[in-house]
Amino acid sequence: MNTNSKIFNGENLVYLILWLIVFSMPVFLSTGENQIDWIRVQHEIIRMFPFFLIFLIHNFLLFRLFRRKKYVNYVVLTLILISTMSYVASFNAEIFRIIDIPVPQGPRPRTFNRQIEFFNQFFYNLIFSILIVGFNNAFKIMTYWFEEKRNNEKLAKQKVQAELEMLRNQISPHFLMNTLNNIHALIDYDSENAKDSVIRLSKLMRVLLYETENSNYSLSKEIAFLNDYIGLMKIRLAENVKVEFEFPDKNTDFPIPPLLFVSFVENSFKHGILAMGDSFIDIKFNLGDDNLYFEISNSVSETTKSFDNPKIGLENSRRRLDAVYGSNYNLEIIEKQDSFTVKLKIPRTWR
Repeated sequence: MNTNSKIFNGENLVYLILWLIVFSMPVFLSTGENQIDWIRVQHEIIRMFPFFLIFLIHNFLLFRLFRRKKYVNYVVLTLILISTMSYVASFNAEIFRIIDIPVPQGPRPRTFNRQIEFFNQFFYNLIFSILIVGFNNAFKIMTYWFEEKRNNEKLAKQKVQAELEMLRNQISPHFLMNTLNNIHALIDYDSENAKDSVIRLSKLMRVLLYETENSNYSLSKEIAFLNDYIGLMKIRLAENVKVEFEFPDKNTDFPIPPLLFVSFVENSFKHGILAMGDSFIDIKFNLGDDNLYFEISNSVSETTKSFDNPKIGLENSRRRLDAVYGSNYNLEIIEKQDSFTVKLKIPRTWR
């Protein structure tokens, strides 16, 4: 059973309980001297029946017009329903005579004018009918708001999962091919480094295949992943490229979305390595009381600027941040003549 069906069934259960209470009230209120006045019970149930019809027609038919935003039709038909049933309910005495139900015993108010009595009864019935429709409206709007919220949360989770799958598919083939080529080149002249690289690659693949499906994915696992990723990327780097990676060594076991930062790191390696001259990539994590701060900077040149804009590669990351955190994050991009910096602040709790 899906969530919408559960909400719908729960709503109908509430209505059923409320109306059972309403229709059982005459039984309890008509009990005297250990006996139930069944004539009064019948009288009260018949009086309530038109209002029950108002609820049924409004709840299962007219409110559909409201949901479809046919407000004029909804208001007109609802007013007709309320007025008609309130008018019918004002003829209770005549109805009792027609179906031959005796009037309950007890004091009755003196009536000096039958028209005034009828008008007063119609007015009270109208007010009660409006209250029933208003309560029904409020409860259904609240229910559908809750349903819409649940649906939006479900869509957001599906979107996050889709973004993650896209990210995994982007990383795996291209990165794996380059890494295997680099390891193959290392085997002949640096077998120890080649072995270490194979171990790093195996850890990365384990994260890509298994850990990203784990709800317990944490910042510590992300840091380990990035550390192995950077180690593999360094295989093909020249000595003029300086890579710094700073991260806290404790309090990093809180959950974060899987592979949230690898796109930023991949982007820096793609655009921060200069063909000529010194290059740098600086990556930093800092922890605040309520937030996690991430900053990554890399060198740029006119050649890399004209070849490809690094901000294009950041759009996927921004969309994923929107899907996960909504507006509860801050992403700042600082572009200078010789450097490109990304600063990200996210809350330490996101679920």
